[in-house]
Amino acid sequence: MNTARRRGEIIGWVVSAVALVAGFVLILIGIATPVSVASFGWFAYQPLANAAFVPGSAGMAVAPVTAVGFTLFVVGLVGVAFLTGIRVGARRRA
Repeated sequence: MNTARRRGEIIGWVVSAVALVAGFVLILIGIATPVSVASFGWFAYQPLANAAFVPGSAGMAVAPVTAVGFTLFVVGLVGVAFLTGIRVGARRRA
């Protein structure tokens, strides 16, 4: 394997690892922070809906930090899977 390809592979592994760790940390931060849902005012007004408003039953609210964390974590996992596939394919050719 030439040095430029090897260097690119190492950079890919580092970027994937950083994305995994950063995503995991953001997920933990997002889970630790409480999500507040407005249960009064304009958000409770549903003029055209046939459902009654019940505070707290709107479903699961996810903080934006948690969503970014999950996105980064998935990007890191895809990178690791891609690089693992390249490594396994290179071994089979040799």
